[in-house]
Amino acid sequence: MKSFLKIISDIFSKSDPENDISNFPLKKYKGRIEINKALEIENCNVHYSPDYAFHTPDEVLNILKDQPLLWIDNQNSLLGFSDQKRTLLIPLNKINGIEIQNMLKGRGPAEAGLWVYLYKKSFVTLAISPEIYYFDQYADEITKTTGFIVTFSPEFYNA
Repeated sequence: MKSFLKIISDIFSKSDPENDISNFPLKKYKGRIEINKALEIENCNVHYSPDYAFHTPDEVLNILKDQPLLWIDNQNSLLGFSDQKRTLLIPLNKINGIEIQNMLKGRGPAEAGLWVYLYKKSFVTLAISPEIYYFDQYADEITKTTGFIVTFSPEFYNA
């Protein structure tokens, strides 16, 4: 059993070899993708989620450039966040909202997080940036692209 300090350390650690995304297999999405609206979000990586991570579908690769792409497929009711290798696909009917949170530098590093909150009181991390306030610049465009109002969680110190 992990000690309490180890658990707390794992929560705020950027590097966790046991849970490195390269250790998890990606599923192949078998449906068709029709992107209606999209937004490039620069300088971040698509995070991993065991329930929502897929190999990036060919339809997305055909329009994807160098930067991750946040997109909506209204025909298939999906929100997607993609890079060249990985795509997070989340059914629109499961999404309760999109949130940005900035973690200020304390004992641990400063970072910004972009999350999708689900109705079942859980969330999916879309991306983490080592630059605080990084995703703030995209808040209005994310709302226009997805139709979900972006909220901001209170800032806190990474202690």
